[in-house]
Amino acid sequence: MRQYFLKHTGLTLLVTVLLIICSALRVFHGVVNAYVLDGLVAKSMSRFLFWTGIDIGLFLVLSIFLFGTMYLEGVLVQKMSLDLRLTITRNITHGDYAYFHRHDTGTYGSWLTNDITMIEDQGFQGYFYIVQFVCDTGFTVAALIQFHWSLVIVSILLGLITYSAPQLLAKPMKQTNMAVTHGNEHFLNQVQSFLQGFDTLFALNLQQRLVDQIAGSARKIAGLRVKQNTVKAGMGSIAGLASIVSQVGISAWTGLLVLWRLTSVGAIMATGNLSFNLLNSMANLGPLAAQMKAVQPLFAKYAAQADNQSAEKRTIPADQAQSIALAQLSYQYPHTSKPALQPLSLTVAPGTKVAITGPSGVGKSTLLNILNGKLPDYQGTVTVAGVPLKQIAGRSLRDNVLYIDQSPYVFNGTVRDNLALGQTFSDEQIMTALRQADLGDFVQQLPQGLATPMGEDGRLFSGGQRQRLALARGILRQRHIMLIDEGTSSLDTASALKVEDSFLKQQGLTVIFVTHQLHAQNKDLFDQVVTLA
Repeated sequence: MRQYFLKHTGLTLLVTVLLIICSALRVFHGVVNAYVLDGLVAKSMSRFLFWTGIDIGLFLVLSIFLFGTMYLEGVLVQKMSLDLRLTITRNITHGDYAYFHRHDTGTYGSWLTNDITMIEDQGFQGYFYIVQFVCDTGFTVAALIQFHWSLVIVSILLGLITYSAPQLLAKPMKQTNMAVTHGNEHFLNQVQSFLQGFDTLFALNLQQRLVDQIAGSARKIAGLRVKQNTVKAGMGSIAGLASIVSQVGISAWTGLLVLWRLTSVGAIMATGNLSFNLLNSMANLGPLAAQMKAVQPLFAKYAAQADNQSAEKRTIPADQAQSIALAQLSYQYPHTSKPALQPLSLTVAPGTKVAITGPSGVGKSTLLNILNGKLPDYQGTVTVAGVPLKQIAGRSLRDNVLYIDQSPYVFNGTVRDNLALGQTFSDEQIMTALRQADLGDFVQQLPQGLATPMGEDGRLFSGGQRQRLALARGILRQRHIMLIDEGTSSLDTASALKVEDSFLKQQGLTVIFVTHQLHAQNKDLFDQVVTLA
C-alpha cells in the first residue's frame, strides 16, 4: 500500500500538511475554550469577548482547511485506486492464456470493484487517520502540559487502553474481510453467468431461475457482510466504551487538580475537549489498525506473478509467412482417459492453404489452440519458422499468427471500435478489410456506418455477421498465418464461398482452416486437405 502513496509524493505531502494544520486548529480551539471559561469566572467582559471572537475565527479558518483537506484526500484516494486497478489489470494480463484463466472473469471484476472499495475505506483512508492521530496526540500533549504535567501521563495511559481494547477483534476482522472478498467474487460470477444466459432462460420461460439464483447468491453475500459489520460494530463499541471511560477519568482527574488548586477552572473545559480529540483518535485508531492489517492479504492476492519467461524465449520474424511443422503432435486434456488429438505429423509451407476436416471430437479445435499457444502441454513437436513452439515468446507468436474463434467475441461498442480495438486504422483500411470479409456492403448501408453500435455481445448483428467481423479483424492486421476455426459455419453457401475465396486467393498468406463443411466449389484452392479421425 505504501508504494501507492509514494507514487504521488507531492499530493501526499500536501494532504499531510493540511491535516497537520487542521489538527493544530482543533487543539487550539480546545485551549481557547479554557480562556473563554476563565474570562467568565473572572467576570471579565473584555477577556470573554476577545477569546470568543478568536474561537469563532478559528472555526471559520478550520472550515476552509477541512474542505480543502477532504477534497484533496478524495483526489489522492482516487488516483491511488486508479493505480491499483491498473496494477491488477496489468498483472492478470501479463502472463499466458492459462495464467489469465486461472480465475473467472467475475473474480477479476470483484477485485476491480468490491475489493478496491474495501481498500479505499479500510486501507487508504487509514493513512489520513494515522496522520490525524499523531498530530492530535502531539498537539494535545503540548496543550495539556500548560495546564498540568500529570494530565499528559493520565491521558497517554488511558489512550493506550482505548487503543488496545479493539485489538481483541483484529483476527475476526481479518477473517471476515477475506470471507467477504471471496463472497463478492462468487456473487459476481453467478450474476454474470445468469445475466449472460438470459436469452436461453427467456426462450424456455425460465426467467424465474435467474431471480432465484441471484437471490440465493445475494443472501450468501448479505450474510457475510452482516458478519463483517458485526465485527466492525463490536470493535467500535469496545473502542467507544473505552473512550468514554477514559474521558470521564481525565475529567475527574482535572477536577481533582482544580480542587487542589493546581490548575484553573477553565482547564476542565479544555481538557474535556482535548481529551475527546485524543481519546476519540485512539478509539478510532484501534479498529483502524485492525482493518488496515486485514486488507493486507488483498494486496498479496493481487501480487501473484505470472511465470513469465518471455525474456528467455525467442522471437520469429513477423514480416513474412513462416513454415509450420508438426511431428507426432498429440494432446490429452487433464483428467481425461483418451487423447483429444491423435498423433499428427504435418508440414505447412509458407503461403499455403490447409483444410482440416473430420467429425466432431477428433481434435480440430484442439490443434488450432496448440498452434495459437493456448495449450502448451502437448506431446510431440511443433516448429514455426524452424523454432520449437515452446521456445517462442507468446507476443512474437501472436504477431505472426491470428486465431479466429468459431464464436468470436464482440465488444459493446461501434463497428469501428470492434475492428480497431484501440489501434489506429483509417476508414479506408477498415472498409477494405470489411469488403474482403463480405461485410462491406452491409456496413455501408447502416445509417451510422462504422459508427453503428453493435449492442451487448454484438446482439444487434447476426452470428454470420459476427464471424465475418472477426475475419475482418485478422485481414485488417495483415497477419501472415491465420488459424480459422469454423470461420464460415454460420454463413449461407454463397456467402461462405465468397469469404473463403477472399483469404484462399491471398498470396503469401498461410491459412489453416478447420471446417465441417468443405465446399466442392473451392476445394481445389486448398494445397492440402487433412482429415482427422
